[in-house]
Amino acid sequence: MGRSDSVLCPAERKYRVRPMGLPPKGKIIVLDHDLANRGFLRECLEREGHEVVILNDAFQIRPHLSDGFFNVIILNVDTPGVREKDLLLEMRKIPQIRVLLVVSERGDAFLKEAMDLGVYGFIHKPFNLREVCSLVNHLLR
Repeated sequence: MGRSDSVLCPAERKYRVRPMGLPPKGKIIVLDHDLANRGFLRECLEREGHEVVILNDAFQIRPHLSDGFFNVIILNVDTPGVREKDLLLEMRKIPQIRVLLVVSERGDAFLKEAMDLGVYGFIHKPFNLREVCSLVNHLLR
């Protein structure tokens, strides 16, 4: 039986078990105010072999940005603090990070501005978890 490492996900207050030995495919932040979305995305991405950090508001993300060890950040635009320009500008300074936005409305004026600030793409609600995982895997190639 392989060794495992228990990791506490503070936002969820649950322990996740990750197989040891193989490094994660990618390190991903999921920032979403919606508990169900966070859970679905975390489960899907962890199943794909990624290490996932769950946050529920934009104010929690800044310490993680200074680490610079993340490959993909998935942000829900309806989460408090996500629409702040300086947050996207700060993420833009870290070249290896790809930012995806979860959006519920098409044609939102913020989406054009977000693209100009370096957002890689959009995940439209309701989203298909397989498509999200495929997109993330593609970004990590």
